[in-house]
Amino acid sequence: MKFKTTSATNPATAKVDTLLVGVFEGEVNDLTNATDSARSVILATANAAQRQAVAEGFKGAVGETLVHFSDNRLTAKNVVFYGLGARDKTSIFTFRKAVTAALKRAKALKAEVVGFTALDAKSVAGEGTDTAKVAETVASYAAMIDYVMNHQKTAKGGHKKETRFRKLHLIVDAASLDATERGLEAGFAVGRAVNFARDLANEPANELTPHAMTKYARGVAAASNGTISCTVHDRKALKKMGANLLLAVSQGSEEPPYLMDLVYTPAGYKGDASSEAAQLTIVGKSVTFDSGGIDIKVNGGSRHMKRDMSGGGVAMAAIQVIAALGLNIKVRAVMAATENMVDGKSYKPGDVLTSMNGLTVEIDNTDAEGRLTLADAIEYAKRKGDTNIVDLATLTGAVKGVTGDVGACAFGNHDDFTNTVVAAAMSQDEKLLNVPMWEEFRASNNTEMADLKNSGGQPGSTTAAFFLRAFAGEEINWVHLDIAGVAFRDRELGPDPRGATGFGVRTLVELARRLAK
Repeated sequence: MKFKTTSATNPATAKVDTLLVGVFEGEVNDLTNATDSARSVILATANAAQRQAVAEGFKGAVGETLVHFSDNRLTAKNVVFYGLGARDKTSIFTFRKAVTAALKRAKALKAEVVGFTALDAKSVAGEGTDTAKVAETVASYAAMIDYVMNHQKTAKGGHKKETRFRKLHLIVDAASLDATERGLEAGFAVGRAVNFARDLANEPANELTPHAMTKYARGVAAASNGTISCTVHDRKALKKMGANLLLAVSQGSEEPPYLMDLVYTPAGYKGDASSEAAQLTIVGKSVTFDSGGIDIKVNGGSRHMKRDMSGGGVAMAAIQVIAALGLNIKVRAVMAATENMVDGKSYKPGDVLTSMNGLTVEIDNTDAEGRLTLADAIEYAKRKGDTNIVDLATLTGAVKGVTGDVGACAFGNHDDFTNTVVAAAMSQDEKLLNVPMWEEFRASNNTEMADLKNSGGQPGSTTAAFFLRAFAGEEINWVHLDIAGVAFRDRELGPDPRGATGFGVRTLVELARRLAK
């Protein structure tokens, strides 16, 4: 998708398929108070659009849309009026909802060239929102809503390619051109990264093997103009470093495991040159298929387990876009990729393993494999000197009982850092609940045979978090995001499609921005 900004152009003459015009609540019937864009477009239709709005009861509430076919009165084939809500109640959150509705309506109209009329940042998104942020929102949401699943359908099977957005055209005043273009560039970068994470999670497990993930990681580094380095550790290297938990999970698969280490160092970075410490480390669960192992999943539980590497896809996409934006913060992404399969060589309930950091773990359940891979990955990052670690994982089904498919849960060892992560997420409409880690649950992972067991019972999400916290320790900042309920949905929600959502990319970009400041 390309973008274009035009200064001082009459929206009625914009050469687009669909023109999107924002309308504040109650003002479509009173042109004296309407925005200049809405007034000029309505007058160009000889007030037909206004009469239609009255007839159909369109008020301009947030999320409300009205399609008007121009009948050659406008250059555009049609106009989508979309509600911005009451002037005195707008915010970036209401604006995102409004833009989502408008773009989805344009998508339904099969528009290829979409135009947005002038948007005054403070009016449409509230105080504290600038032109660049509004433009970034429009671009990122356009990219996310334009997403088409990377399905395997063919023309031979009767599939016809979906109509896609080809160009986004913003009409702005001359003073806003530069800021608008900056925002559009940033927004498209974020949107493309979210879609990249979606593509990875939607990819079939027979295609996205652990080895295939290493190719994607190397591709991210190769496309970064030298700002991202990539190191891939194979089975031999993992044995040498003592990553026995990761290696155990991989035993039942013919696919070898890998640990990928992507490091972004911005140009002119002013960090301590003698230190390997990254200011932000993202650890993403990367189990490319999870059968449950010996404790095999039942009742169709493995049907969508290709998605169990969603956290790793988000980590890879996030570091890609952070580099594209040139943020002044050093970032590491760690992905321990493996399959969890059933075989005569599979690790077994009752096995006792020694982790990379030396803690021993009794296997209580082979379907609690993600926390094993994450434990070694977290220790790997700590050995690099990293002190701000966020891990993302489709870790527990239990989390759905807390936040459903609407939000994720955050567990952390230090309130200040955890609150920073949660605030970053909420600012991006990626809902995140800060779940307290009550000390009464810490002992749930205790066992007579080892230092820990890998399944602590109820409440499952909290006990799983306490298992990871044993490896993170208390001397660094660590936050665990359980994204099992939101990484893959059975319904559309906001700008997210059915299937993989890419949840977490926007959170991590915003977090990196805040830490960079």
